[in-house]
Amino acid sequence: MEKKDWIILQTVHEEKNITKAADRLFMSQPTLTYRLQQIEKEYDIKLLYRGRRGVEFTEQGEFLVKYADKMLTQLRDMEEALWNLGDNVRGTLRLSVARAIALYQLPKILRLFSQQHPQVDFNINTGLNLDLIQSIYKQDSHIGIVRGDHHWPYEKEIISEENICIISNSEIDIKDLPTMRRICYNTDPALNMVIDNWWKDNYSTPPLVTMNVDNMEIAKRMATNDLGYSIVPSIILEEHDKLFKMNLTNHNGENIKWTTWILYRKEFLTLSMVKEFVDFITDYFDENKCNLST
Repeated sequence: MEKKDWIILQTVHEEKNITKAADRLFMSQPTLTYRLQQIEKEYDIKLLYRGRRGVEFTEQGEFLVKYADKMLTQLRDMEEALWNLGDNVRGTLRLSVARAIALYQLPKILRLFSQQHPQVDFNINTGLNLDLIQSIYKQDSHIGIVRGDHHWPYEKEIISEENICIISNSEIDIKDLPTMRRICYNTDPALNMVIDNWWKDNYSTPPLVTMNVDNMEIAKRMATNDLGYSIVPSIILEEHDKLFKMNLTNHNGENIKWTTWILYRKEFLTLSMVKEFVDFITDYFDENKCNLST
């Protein structure tokens, strides 16, 4: 078996569908089917069965998929170690990044980093914080950038803190919020908890939610068009936005902050691209603290 065969097995197992796996691998379906048949012929086994709901791997097929996973991981580790022996910073940096950071800040960060280290490629995974942390813990990613306070037993650093704020198309009185239309959005449960706790500390009735949208960027656009107010981290506010903004505060009058962390495992710092990126991103946020906390 060759590397491409390991990738084929891994992809078909993940997709559970020959057509989808072929599309993902940029192969024709007959070519993919032929490669699977050749693997079966080489080892004299039956890899999988096709059914109405997709493909199902045999016990021997499952064993071979696990072997393929191990071999691809070992090959990846070997390549990273080999590239690390040279003078140049190179390789594929695997990042697990909170969606808001990936949308509003990561493109600029990667552009600036790439200018210094053009031989580094990137594999970006986004999602909910708990999924990202699991990816870093399993070493599927070199570095994680997550938001909120989470348990992490290895190296972590705060790289930014931002305010959580109420936004609306026009000025509002905070006392009127319970009777005003609120726009909610899908986000990490940890952020929802912070906002819900603030609400309970200040009001005795639930908010008047009249709209639920997929993400905070859509919520901002709805608020811009005077369809209600929303409560969001300040990361989504850009210079061209013409919105009324009011920071959430606690009983002491202090702004309630939403924290961004960088997470990693110390052993990955032996890879030059990982160490360079950790140093770069901490310096970047240090230099831009004033802009990020508004």
